[in-house]
Amino acid sequence: MKSTRIRKWLGVMLASGAAVGSMAVASPVSAASDTVVLGFSLEPLSLDISGTAGQAIPQVLLNNVYEGLLRIEPSGKIVPGLASSYTQSKDGLTWTFKLRKAKFHDGRSLNASDVTWSFNRVLDPNDKSVLPAQKAEFKNVASVVAKGADTVVLTLKERDNNLLFSLTQRGGVIFKAGTSNLATSANGTGPYLFKQWNRGNNITLSRNDKYWGPKAKTKTVVFRYILDATALSNAMLSGQLDVLTTVAEPRLLSTFKANKKLKVYSGTTNCEVVLSMNNSKAPFNNKFVRQAVRSAIDKKALIKTAAAGYGTQIGSFVPPTDPWYEDLNGLFPYDLKKSKQLLAKGGYPNGFNVQLDVPPTFYALDSQEFIAASLKKIGINVTLKPVAWGEWIDRVFTKANYDMSIVCHIERNDMSIYANPNYYFKYNSTVYQDLIKKAGNARTPTAQAAFLKRAARVLAEDSPSDWLWLLGNNQVARRTVTGFPTNSVGDAYSVANIVKG
Repeated sequence: MKSTRIRKWLGVMLASGAAVGSMAVASPVSAASDTVVLGFSLEPLSLDISGTAGQAIPQVLLNNVYEGLLRIEPSGKIVPGLASSYTQSKDGLTWTFKLRKAKFHDGRSLNASDVTWSFNRVLDPNDKSVLPAQKAEFKNVASVVAKGADTVVLTLKERDNNLLFSLTQRGGVIFKAGTSNLATSANGTGPYLFKQWNRGNNITLSRNDKYWGPKAKTKTVVFRYILDATALSNAMLSGQLDVLTTVAEPRLLSTFKANKKLKVYSGTTNCEVVLSMNNSKAPFNNKFVRQAVRSAIDKKALIKTAAAGYGTQIGSFVPPTDPWYEDLNGLFPYDLKKSKQLLAKGGYPNGFNVQLDVPPTFYALDSQEFIAASLKKIGINVTLKPVAWGEWIDRVFTKANYDMSIVCHIERNDMSIYANPNYYFKYNSTVYQDLIKKAGNARTPTAQAAFLKRAARVLAEDSPSDWLWLLGNNQVARRTVTGFPTNSVGDAYSVANIVKG
């Protein structure tokens, strides 16, 4: 995560502290046969998908109400969206998109001028209505030009292999040209219409029966917001919800598993739980010490202890849904004897004292004591220090004034953060930086994947961090409900395929 990306991530974590409207809480929505009710904890602050941070907005609007030229499937595959087809020039700098015959929800037909207007907002450095993170994603775009009513040509300053993914996210949303009231209304092209927002309680979407593609399978979808975790769980258990979209604390899943009417699902995410080490100062400026830390922690036991078994070992900073994933767990498996040898090789045969800064998340709080006990076995004495998010951002992330910390990095395709020597890891490898640069300039997705696979191995061998586990995308649904996304591969929670039997 670059600084803009960490702000996006924190929007998810901190949005719960913001006021969300002043209307009285409405009564619970009844889950009729043609209605699916989804349970979420964090409510959007507004409907402005391009100008307000936080994942809650794209969860409800992206791919459901608004669409981009492309979209990403739960498997991680990128497919056409509002673009029926697209081509890339041989030099990789020009992309041509052919538009579908689609209509906005107000009845006006989509045309190329809507696409150029939407992207020019993102590209305009003086337009402050678009989030900096979105602008950064399209920094390599030189121009977006309409060629007739149904063709758009996008020209790059330099080759960018992250472009297609960026086009599937909120920065790639296509608005009707001239749209100005994004905070309170949503006029998209998607399979659902924005119907109603009962602030403090729910947002209701209704099926767009004039949609250009396959019609949504459920007439009405309600996004129900309950901030309190216990109340949210009780709403699922009492039948008020059809799907509980996120169970943040995995140990709560045992309660749902005991209910025969419910089923627990655990898909994958892009959220790597990282044990960060400050590579800029002793003892973690020595790679053998970092490798020793990795070998001292039994990841399988840790996942069972801290995440009730709902997590995936990854061995490097790559989730299994990425094409360049390779199982690298075998490089530094749990081995106390080897760990002690590596510690001695790094110049610390008797260990050392270190502070672990622990932010207020379940994965950090539930794993801290296991990590401290594991490292004590090889002579590393860990002092656990709880830190609030404000202090974490200021002291750990911004100033890199820390020894070790734990945080989940949620961005997709974010291997480039380790190529930035100023990032809070303070990892500086010219070999790794060169591979990331080559991956960014690769001429084909296959070549890009090959470079990133090599980079992931370099990263795993250098061990600038330890990758404790990949968070599971844990959900609970009534057994009669199917078709909801089980993997979390982007910002959207696409609902068009949900069926309630």
